[in-house]
Amino acid sequence: MKRIILFILLITGAINSFAQEAKLNIKSLNAKNNKVIIQIPVDDTWFYPAQKEIKFGDDSTVNYSLKINKLAWLRINDNTVLIEPGTTHLVFDKGILVQSDKNKEGMLLFSKRNAEFYQYRAQDYYKKDSTIAGLYQLLENDKNEALKPYVELFSKQKISANFYNEIKRYFSTEQIILQAAIPMIVLSTKQKINNDLDKMWADAYEKHSMNNLHDAFYPDFYYHTRYYVNTYLNYYIPLKKGTELSKKDENTGLKVIYKTFENNFTGKMKEFLLATFLYDEMLQNRYQKVLVDLFDSYNASYPKSNFTPYLQPMASKIITYHNEVKKDFEPEQKILSNYDKVNSLDSLIGQFKGKTVFVDIWATWCGPCKEEFEYSKDLTKFLKAKQVDMLFISIDKDDAAQQWKEMIKYFKLSGNHVRTNQALRKDLSDKLGKNGSYGIPRYLIIKNGKLVVDNALRPSDKEKLYAQISNYL
Repeated sequence: MKRIILFILLITGAINSFAQEAKLNIKSLNAKNNKVIIQIPVDDTWFYPAQKEIKFGDDSTVNYSLKINKLAWLRINDNTVLIEPGTTHLVFDKGILVQSDKNKEGMLLFSKRNAEFYQYRAQDYYKKDSTIAGLYQLLENDKNEALKPYVELFSKQKISANFYNEIKRYFSTEQIILQAAIPMIVLSTKQKINNDLDKMWADAYEKHSMNNLHDAFYPDFYYHTRYYVNTYLNYYIPLKKGTELSKKDENTGLKVIYKTFENNFTGKMKEFLLATFLYDEMLQNRYQKVLVDLFDSYNASYPKSNFTPYLQPMASKIITYHNEVKKDFEPEQKILSNYDKVNSLDSLIGQFKGKTVFVDIWATWCGPCKEEFEYSKDLTKFLKAKQVDMLFISIDKDDAAQQWKEMIKYFKLSGNHVRTNQALRKDLSDKLGKNGSYGIPRYLIIKNGKLVVDNALRPSDKEKLYAQISNYL
């Protein structure tokens, strides 16, 4: 009889450990387009590129199923929701969650939480109180204040126990992340911290294990671990010990961060953080070869990783980049002679008298700039038909000279090219910026050597941009 009971218990435990099905019925009211984007869990945590795009029909409704345990965090059209097993009906109006048949009041309350970037919040705490006792009290008070309405909802059985416990985990994780961020922010601004902040920093890491994969659902968790690895372990601890910090080139720096992640985390958390690190770096589209080497190392360590399918295309892109940049410039890609001697925008555009010119101000480190290059082919065809010249102005400094030329080839940027010297960069800031600064990508229209539009539309605006340029033909 005992054996039979034991067998039943084992079977029951196995069933309970299995993932259960969650079914989502999502209705979109007044949507901008006919699609729903769901960021789905990978290995029970968020991995940013893991998104599912589902189009809906005339009924504005989509259905989606996934396997989860007790609870799963999802992002649906940038709304963070908590899903339990079974069927959940969700309604979004203009992309914002307005209705749920499970944990409704809890989810709507959660959507109104303070979602400001954690480092800004850390700065505000230190401004309010720079004493350690005061900071601990502020953090504790704010956590309790954030939890208070959920306690009430739970007492009234308006949210489930699983939902309530997960919300408690969320705000406890947030408290620790903010606690670690305060000394880090002070160090970055003052280049030193006192003994109390030193203890507060160490306490944040000792009090709360960073190996609990479920905590990675907190939006800023990866950055919390990244600063632990790079700022705390690789910079502050050696500095505190009086160790002389050697300067590292970019490739060495990336290898060191990867290795520090490897040495200080274990299990699934290590796999997740290494994958997120690679993704975060590859996403910058700077095409460093070292990232392919690190990705190969990752594959060797995790040959069956569920994160790999999201990383492989990015690694392949880097390989393609380095094959492309070995080629010569195309005839349509012209670097202006003596570009490094051009000290002002007026002298630069003065070289295009009698012409209409569309100007693209960009940099190799600018992600949005490179996203706009996707529309270069159509733009080039339009400009050529209208006999309009194209001028690319890179604001990269001398240390990016090689990468600047490589990206001209890789992105197939037909037109005239210059890279700014210090004087031209300053002149652009003076002419185009507010308080000496401006954002890129930035687009200009030149006619007969004069600036006629100082903030033109983007290539992705296509027809609107083409109409804008046509006004100056």
